[in-house]
Amino acid sequence: MDFKMIPVSNPYIDIKDLRYFKKLFKSKILTDGFFQKKCEEIIKKKISSKFVALTHSCTGALEISTLLINLKKGDEVIIPSYGFVSIANAIVMRGAKPIFAEIDPQTLNISHDDIIKKINKKTKAVYVIHYAGNACDIYRIKKHLKKKNIYLIEDAAHSFLSQSRNKYLGTIGDIGVFSFHETKNLVSGQGGCISINNPKLKKRVNFILDKGTDRYNFIRNYKKKLISSKVRKYYSWVDYGSEYRASELTSALLYSQLLKVNEIQKKREQIWKKFKNCILNIENKDFYIIEPLVNTKSSYHLFVIIFKDQKKSQKFIDFMQKNLIAATFHYVPLHKSKMARKISKQKLSVTEKIFRRVVRLPLYPDMKLKDQKKIMNKIKEFCHGQY
Repeated sequence: MDFKMIPVSNPYIDIKDLRYFKKLFKSKILTDGFFQKKCEEIIKKKISSKFVALTHSCTGALEISTLLINLKKGDEVIIPSYGFVSIANAIVMRGAKPIFAEIDPQTLNISHDDIIKKINKKTKAVYVIHYAGNACDIYRIKKHLKKKNIYLIEDAAHSFLSQSRNKYLGTIGDIGVFSFHETKNLVSGQGGCISINNPKLKKRVNFILDKGTDRYNFIRNYKKKLISSKVRKYYSWVDYGSEYRASELTSALLYSQLLKVNEIQKKREQIWKKFKNCILNIENKDFYIIEPLVNTKSSYHLFVIIFKDQKKSQKFIDFMQKNLIAATFHYVPLHKSKMARKISKQKLSVTEKIFRRVVRLPLYPDMKLKDQKKIMNKIKEFCHGQY
C-alpha cells in the first residue's frame, strides 16, 4: 500500500533537463548568458510581447513595475486582498498605499465593480491577479482605467499562456509579470519574468534590471562581456535599480521547460477536465468549481472548489488529508493582516466570507493515473457520505 501523500503541486522535471546544465557549466558563463537571452526570445515571441526580461523572481518583476510607473508616497494602488503578499510589499516599499478590493465569488478574481468604487484622484495604478490561471474581467477593467489615465498591471503568476479574446494575459495591461516558481506550471526554481506592453515604459527597464546602471548599452556580447577599447565612455549609475535579472542556472532550467511547454499544458488541461467531469457527474450541492470565463483560455494552474459552508470545507480538507491527498486552503486576505492594519482598516465582506471555504486539490502534469482515480473516488465518497 502507498502511504505517500499526493502533493498539491509537483515540478515537471527529469534527468533529461540536466543536458542544459552541462552546457551551462561547460560555457562557464553563469550570468547574462545564452539561456537567459534564449528564454527571453522564446517568451517574447510566444506571447507577442513588446519587451520581455527574465527576473530572479515574480516578486522582483513586481518591484520593477512599481519603479517603472514612478510609484511614490501619496499614491494609491488598488489590488485584490485575496492574493499573495508580493504586490502589497512592492507598493509599500515605494511609500505608496495599497487599497484592497473585493473579489468575484465565482472566479476569485478582482471585482471590476469594486475597483470603480475605489478609484479617486490619488489612484495611480490597479494591479489585477489572474487567479488559478483564469483571466479576470481584464478588458472591462482596462477600458475604464484608460479613460482615467491609470496604469494597469497584470499579475499573471498563475497564468503563463492563458488568454482573453485570443490575447495572452500579461500583455493586455501596461505591464505583466509571470512566475516560474517551483509551484507554477513552468518551473525554474524561483524565477520570474516581466513583459512591458506600454512603449513609454520601455526606456528605463534595462537600467532598473542592471542595478540602476546603463551597462546594457555598452555590453551586448554575453560571451565577451567586454566594453570595446574604441568606446570612450563608461557605463554609470543612472537610475534606481537592483540585481533583478535571472541567473543562467535559473534560465537553463526554464529553457528546458519552455521546450516542453505544450506537453505540460496539455497534461494539466486533461487532468483538470477529468476532475471537472467527475464532479459534474455527482449530485452535489455543497460546492462549485472555479472555471474560466467565456472567450478565455486557462493555463489550468489550479483546480479550486468553493464550499457553500465553512464547516463542510474543513471536513472535506480533513477527510482528504486523512486519505493522503493534500487538499488545502489558499490565500488569507491581506487586508486582515497585521501589516495591512497599520495602513488602514478595511472591511471586505465577500472576501472575508469566502476565503475559508476555498479548497485546492492536487494538480500537476505527471500525476499518476492511480492518484487521479484516488482523488476522484474520494471526492465521490465524501459527497455520497454523511459528513
